[in-house]
Amino acid sequence: MEKQSFEEKREFLRYRYDQPISFKVISSSRPGQESISRALDAVAKNLSACGVLFTSRFIPEISSIVALEMDYRTTRICRELEENALIINNKVVGKVVRIEEDENGLYGVGVAFIKRLSRLPKSIESLIV
Repeated sequence: MEKQSFEEKREFLRYRYDQPISFKVISSSRPGQESISRALDAVAKNLSACGVLFTSRFIPEISSIVALEMDYRTTRICRELEENALIINNKVVGKVVRIEEDENGLYGVGVAFIKRLSRLPKSIESLIV
């Protein structure tokens, strides 16, 4: 029997992170007409320096920009997260990359953090308060 080797594609390890978080979705119908949703509750499931998986009843659209409010400073990866992720007004900014429905009627939402050195349009940055 031939042994298969699977190469890990993730740059950072994921850590279990069962904590409540809140997020706001930034939407744009046209450039310059961006808006931000009210804070929505969720529960984070795992966290890495490059992303988070959380569950929510609300389903953001794929590729939506989200501003996440979470207590990342108490995690083991605080320094790595701060070095890699874009943080504006103590909110970690990311992009929705995956959505899966679970058996409880909730949705698993995968968010990739936007890189710290990336630039967002000023109209979007000004919404993150």
